[in-house]
Amino acid sequence: MLFLFNDVVFDLGDLKSVLNDGAMPLTPTQIETLTAGQLNALVREAVFADPNVARNKPEHIRHLCALICYVAPGANGLLAVRPDGATSWHAVGLRYANVPITTLAYLWREQADGHLTAAKANSAVWMAGSEPLPQATGTG
Repeated sequence: MLFLFNDVVFDLGDLKSVLNDGAMPLTPTQIETLTAGQLNALVREAVFADPNVARNKPEHIRHLCALICYVAPGANGLLAVRPDGATSWHAVGLRYANVPITTLAYLWREQADGHLTAAKANSAVWMAGSEPLPQATGTG
């Protein structure tokens, strides 16, 4: 399973394996009871602390992507942006998407070849071609 987080494509493989691996910071009970609002807060906190967290802590974001797939079935893309001058994680904007697999495959290949840029991801997904899901709500 592929997931686009900003301009990084993650191959999650088998979702159940990612959710149950020993590195997942949440227990199975916490995963079962995780709400969309709580998940949004986790993502916002991570991006507020490091706007480039997808590149700097890929395993951390891989787990967040797996949680998103579990909590928000149908979502396979997320744009998370910390505005300049943001003073709190509450300011981080989130936008989920259901990205066509052909688009994800194209972006995965571009990434593997070292050619994926934020501009390519933006034009392929966030500016066109994806079915938008409702805006993220809740802060936990």
